[in-house]
Amino acid sequence: MIPYLRAIAAVPLILWIGIIVPSVEAANLKNTIRNLYGSEGLLLEPRPLPFFTQESRFQASSLQGLDQLNTQLTSAIGLPSFSSSITGFTFDLERGIPVRTTESLGPLLTERATTLGARKLDITLTYTRLNFTKLQGKDLDKLELTFVRDDANGNGIRDTSGAFSFESDIIRARLKVDLDEDIIAFIATYGITSVWDAGIVVPIAHVRLRAKASAAIYDQFGNPGGTRVGDLPIHQFGANSKCDPPVNQTFCKRRNGGDETGIGDIILRTKYNFLRNYGGITPDMALLFEVKLPTGDEGRLLGTGGTNLAGLFIASKTYGRWFTPHVNVGYEIDTQDLEQNSIRYALGFDARLLSELSVDADVIGRLKPAADKTGEHIHDLSLGVKWNPVSSWIVRANVQIPLDKNSGLRADVIPTVGVEFLF
Repeated sequence: MIPYLRAIAAVPLILWIGIIVPSVEAANLKNTIRNLYGSEGLLLEPRPLPFFTQESRFQASSLQGLDQLNTQLTSAIGLPSFSSSITGFTFDLERGIPVRTTESLGPLLTERATTLGARKLDITLTYTRLNFTKLQGKDLDKLELTFVRDDANGNGIRDTSGAFSFESDIIRARLKVDLDEDIIAFIATYGITSVWDAGIVVPIAHVRLRAKASAAIYDQFGNPGGTRVGDLPIHQFGANSKCDPPVNQTFCKRRNGGDETGIGDIILRTKYNFLRNYGGITPDMALLFEVKLPTGDEGRLLGTGGTNLAGLFIASKTYGRWFTPHVNVGYEIDTQDLEQNSIRYALGFDARLLSELSVDADVIGRLKPAADKTGEHIHDLSLGVKWNPVSSWIVRANVQIPLDKNSGLRADVIPTVGVEFLF
């Protein structure tokens, strides 16, 4: 429990750093990749006569390539799945004592149809660690972009011979991106009636993004240095290129990035259990509605910048008071970008192994029918355990394992640990 005590003790400091003292680089973290060589793109050094001016010849291509990668990377950063709004351990405000269920301790990231019960309160604190390693199946530390120069003689093609053969020069940039996120989430759920719950998720996030690039000039045959006239290169880096020292004419290193801490996008939840204990094989059923508010600063990568609306249908059935399969399916609307609307689904079970110990397994997915190829369909295997060591709290641990790393921004594994406080 020492890590939790440290996390709880750090909360006031995190809030102070994230809310009162935002970073001076706050507005730039989202554009770390795009601005790797400055906001104007990659510029070369001007050449003296009789050369044509060359400083802006790779500007358009570099801006397009860096901006596309920047968008793919930052648009894929989102909040992970948070804890279920149902628990196997609640608190009865009226009686003033903790009340334990006779079933399992409940799922961790998905939902059962049942609700907490009237005037019952559950408060949870979780910590999630995300260390991203792949984007669309490519290693983040081995990304590559190729920039081509513009058309010098206006004939609409890239010449490969003659006086304008230097049009076929390219700049190849190899990038190493380090991106990770730590999220402490405060989750509270209250039973308004015996079938109606309301809840809130308040995440505090720390995002770290670092990018390193090594760019080199090549000619059409793949020779380093690009096309030359005598011993002089047509294209060369210089002060305009904003290279990290030492500056080389045909090789340029550059780094950018920073850290941000603050409140992420707050989520409001409500769940209504409209069918329960019907009998036979009919499952319990409920509807869950979520609103994700744009409380996190998008420029600081703490939020998505838009409001999301989601509705989920939930069905579950407990067999023998120890095994509960459940299914969740619904739709989420991104009001800022409708092409990011997604179908959400989950299928799994939670089971009680001992009176104090439950396990949970789920396949959790998100499908974006109208999106481009970035993150169009991601699905994870979620495995977790809940343990009730004493009468007043529950300890939880969970791990998400990507089932497909070729779609979206992915981590090798996403661990989450948490504790439920009952006051």
